[in-house]
Amino acid sequence: MTKFYNVVTRKTINKENSDKHIYHKVGVVKVTENGGWFLQLYHQPDTDYMIFPNHNDNLPVIDFGNNEVN
Repeated sequence: MTKFYNVVTRKTINKENSDKHIYHKVGVVKVTENGGWFLQLYHQPDTDYMIFPNHNDNLPVIDFGNNEVN
């Protein structure tokens, strides 16, 4: 089954004693049944990007903090 994932940007607004996060959807990642990964960004219409692992080096791990992924 094909799966879709939202691609978002995050803006942090400082409000008195706490931060508020606002997320804007900027695209979509599509994962096909055959294992293909495709990225479409709304500011680049009619352009699909293919996503694949780097076979020569390990990809870097990006730490977005504990609250980013549930």
